[in-house]
Amino acid sequence: MDEDMQNTQSAAVRTGIDYTVKLSYAAVDNSDLADKRGLIYSLVCFGCMFDDSYAKNPDPIVRKYDCLSMPEPKKYDLYELVYAIINLPTANDESQTEITKSWYMAFAYVLLSEAPHSAEIYEKIKRILHTKENFEEVMRSRYSVYIPATTEEIAAQDAPNLIIDWYEPYIEYCRERDDRGVTRETKECKRLLALGNFNDALLRSERLLSAYPDDLQIAITNIAARVSLSGAADVNTRTALLKDTLSLIDEYINIADGQYFKYYRGLTLLGLMDTVGARAEFKSCLEADSSFELAALMLKGMDKYEK
Repeated sequence: MDEDMQNTQSAAVRTGIDYTVKLSYAAVDNSDLADKRGLIYSLVCFGCMFDDSYAKNPDPIVRKYDCLSMPEPKKYDLYELVYAIINLPTANDESQTEITKSWYMAFAYVLLSEAPHSAEIYEKIKRILHTKENFEEVMRSRYSVYIPATTEEIAAQDAPNLIIDWYEPYIEYCRERDDRGVTRETKECKRLLALGNFNDALLRSERLLSAYPDDLQIAITNIAARVSLSGAADVNTRTALLKDTLSLIDEYINIADGQYFKYYRGLTLLGLMDTVGARAEFKSCLEADSSFELAALMLKGMDKYEK
């Protein structure tokens, strides 16, 4: 991982942790618990593992309960803290979904801390956070792109075995394929593309393609994200992006089934102003499959433009 990527990931982690902590502040504040002060103080301490501004510039809820004044509130063990927060009654299902989704991702940092491991509480936390419903929500979070795509990647980072144990069920969930052989997470990339979230689709598909370079569904999704992004880029960025995309397509085009790699090669060449090459690719698509409507529409549009 290069330095820019490390900085991006670190910033994303801090943003995700901040969201989780502030979400938890609100959940505690809105609860009918007697010991709100201790839980909020413990959340401050957790946040300070990443940024001391949680104490130096405290949230209004922290100030409301005077959590940083003497006498010092009860400080919860991190496992106990998480278990207490995810069991809080919330105002509605949406709030509960946000709490469980966010703490699934944040809990890895509890495991990486020096918090003593409690096998009993750990299993209780897993029973709440390791559900298919929560995994679906996690997968749709923008921060889940920083979860490693394989257990091998986690092991290569010399992470504790507990991290593998924590992430493995989610990774397997994301890797499950439908009857067409498309993984859940690839379908999430396609959903992001359909919504026009091209940057998120590119980031997620880049991560998947690095882990599964032989998966043609991931490859074509990554290529689609690149081509879609190029339309709004400035000239220099667009040219560089499309040249990289063309190289990527050429790695797969001779082993890929179907016409989509040829179609996207045509779109890429068109973006690079190679109309002759683009026309040849679209015609090749139709020669192989006369019902391939996307290629026919592109040729029709080129004919109209060139008249």
